[in-house]
Amino acid sequence: MSLTKEAIQHIQNTAIQPDKRVVHEDDRTFIVGNDGYGQEITRRKTAKITLNTLTSMVDFIKNIDFSDERKLYLKIDGPREVYLISSLQDDNSRDILTTVEAILPSIQFDNFKDAEILVIELQAKFLPTDDRETVLQVLGNLKEENVKNLGDDGVSQQVVIKQGVASATNVKVPNPVVLAPFRTFHEVKQPASPFIFRMREGGQGALFEADGQGWKLSAIQNIKAFFEKELAGLDNVVILA
Repeated sequence: MSLTKEAIQHIQNTAIQPDKRVVHEDDRTFIVGNDGYGQEITRRKTAKITLNTLTSMVDFIKNIDFSDERKLYLKIDGPREVYLISSLQDDNSRDILTTVEAILPSIQFDNFKDAEILVIELQAKFLPTDDRETVLQVLGNLKEENVKNLGDDGVSQQVVIKQGVASATNVKVPNPVVLAPFRTFHEVKQPASPFIFRMREGGQGALFEADGQGWKLSAIQNIKAFFEKELAGLDNVVILA
């Protein structure tokens, strides 16, 4: 007696018993469908949380349940971003639990700008330093009709600035200058670094970074010191910097 189409389909559906549908092979798990083909079951990774301050990262870590005694890895990925990474999971991967991204002002170096714009940036986006005050004095007192009279020996420049109500004087443009822009998290010290300060006709000025990005290493060490202090006593957290 030939089987009906419905009967054949019923046999196919029941040929694989429920307790046989899950198959483990080479540390991998598959679920077998009615067609006999297996689909691998993969672990769902933890959705990361994005924060904006180092303090919030400290609060997050201090409220994690360490009952399983598994380590967490705090990776300082430069001066503006930090990751909290889980231990190695069963599928040989790690989860990024939390990311901290610094909120910082936009500062464009290596571009010539009008003196007024550069003055505003120096006051709003840089910490006070002696050299910042000197640069502000030069930019804020430019004698407009003489800004084209620049003396330049390739290293230093001279520009005419106002002195008093009616007089003017030649001053040497400071170079290099040590400045401390806001370039890392506000909870840590902003690294100061040398800049080349140049001016050109039209009273425009520009700042060029002159430390080979060494300030980034200083910022990373400052962030590491912050976490070492705030997380002292937590042996489950490994700080990578």
